[in-house]
Amino acid sequence: MHAVTELHPNTEVSNAVYEYSINHSTPVPKHIDEHRQASIEFCEKENEEANMMINTLQAQFLIFWARAQGVKRVLEIGMFTGYSALAWVEALRDQPEGGLVCLDLPGKTSAFALQTFAKYGVSDKVQVIEGNGQTTIDSLAGQKFDLVFIDADKSGYITYFEKVLSLNLLSPSGVIIADNALRRGLVADDSERNPASARYSKETHQALDRFNKFVRDDPRVEHVLLPAFDGLNFIRVKNTTPN
Repeated sequence: MHAVTELHPNTEVSNAVYEYSINHSTPVPKHIDEHRQASIEFCEKENEEANMMINTLQAQFLIFWARAQGVKRVLEIGMFTGYSALAWVEALRDQPEGGLVCLDLPGKTSAFALQTFAKYGVSDKVQVIEGNGQTTIDSLAGQKFDLVFIDADKSGYITYFEKVLSLNLLSPSGVIIADNALRRGLVADDSERNPASARYSKETHQALDRFNKFVRDDPRVEHVLLPAFDGLNFIRVKNTTPN
């Protein structure tokens, strides 16, 4: 049997712990917080889903983790309003050779992100490639990234994963992080016990379940699926160099 430790006894305590964690972690810069609020207002106006953004604590975590790992180059697949992109730019701030490449479809959210990068003077630090990421990723052949963050259409996760490996885009110590890998817990339990089952279609979490199983069964990689945020699947290519 698996041993499960209940960290939070109810939703109220979970929310309190979340706010406590934000307030007791290194804060994101003021402009990133400003953009988060601007993104929420933009999404309300344009009928977009603001919860497609990573949350504040996840931004704090990813900035910390990227800095701790000495990440220099990041590929983000799925940019949305540019909130996570600003977090990556902050993470790379002290890396003279640092760079961020974002793949996303052209449209309202992409335009909003580009305007934001110009507003905060970071356009020169972000290369945005618009189009279908499943094909535009091919243009990156020959480049290397220390971190690939997959947060785009969930049905395309397997394709993105395969392209990253087949194009050899990861640096020797590079890591893929796939966001939303647990999809409100629906990949593990989409019964009536999970309140999210009434709010979300099965298509998305079934695609994520296929992705998680695909990664689990791929002999080229090792990985850990963390029940943090909406699920983060950390993946790296196995070291095949003989000892």
